[in-house]
Amino acid sequence: MKIAALADIHGNYQALITIIDHVERWKPDLVYVLGDIINRGPRSRDCLHLIQQKLESDSWQAITGNHEQYVLRFNSPDAPKAGNQFELLRIIHWTYQTLSPGDVQSVTELPLEIETQLPWNHILKAVHASMSGIRVGIYPHSSQKEILGLIQPDVNLFLIGHTHQPLVKTIGKTTVVNAGSIGLPFDGDTRAGYAQITQENNQWTGKIIRIEYDLEAAHQDFFSTQFIPEGGPLAELVLTEMKLGWPQLSHWFRLYEQAVLDHKISIEDAVELYLKNPNLE
Repeated sequence: MKIAALADIHGNYQALITIIDHVERWKPDLVYVLGDIINRGPRSRDCLHLIQQKLESDSWQAITGNHEQYVLRFNSPDAPKAGNQFELLRIIHWTYQTLSPGDVQSVTELPLEIETQLPWNHILKAVHASMSGIRVGIYPHSSQKEILGLIQPDVNLFLIGHTHQPLVKTIGKTTVVNAGSIGLPFDGDTRAGYAQITQENNQWTGKIIRIEYDLEAAHQDFFSTQFIPEGGPLAELVLTEMKLGWPQLSHWFRLYEQAVLDHKISIEDAVELYLKNPNLE
């Protein structure tokens, strides 16, 4: 049996079409999309529509991620509409504005998790990050004890994403596979990635596949869609994430969020200052 796990597309259409081509040539029996299809990238609507086509025509399955939830917050009348708090969320609001009401409804309907009965009475569980929530991730450096507290240990195959850092590890009867990220890898390797999982002799084996894609076209999408500049200064940090293959937004927020909210520095100045020495892990 062959299973493909895709995660964390983040509106990177160029990476997604490359991965889908590879997946279709591999011809898996099942395909799971593990959340964060949209947001933090310039072509969320295109990515969402393409995944929707695969859900309908090829019986793929998909779940929600934290970035779907971020975007859905703007469907509430209580969402911020001005001020520094809004400016910190402008890249999310920009994504929300690119979606139609039907798109928003389809995002709302994505489940938090999927459980599938597999041959030989095996069970597959798919969640975005872990059993502790869509923002509590499992990393390559996570200890076995930590991982045991974050998975469902009675399943045979546990599929996750969220961290943008791939992982394959067997703990007890459970094979844990973090598929990494299609759109924004955070391990210094800018190639798109996904997981191929196979079953032989009652054992599951996971393999992370990394594929070159048209990075220059992906960079240009930031400008052709007007994500830069309409998404605000933080969109520049997302482009830097894509170019470097390391997280930038989380580091920037730790350094500057409170100062921005306290009106001690503007977002524009804080981003300019940060980009003079971006995080290189």
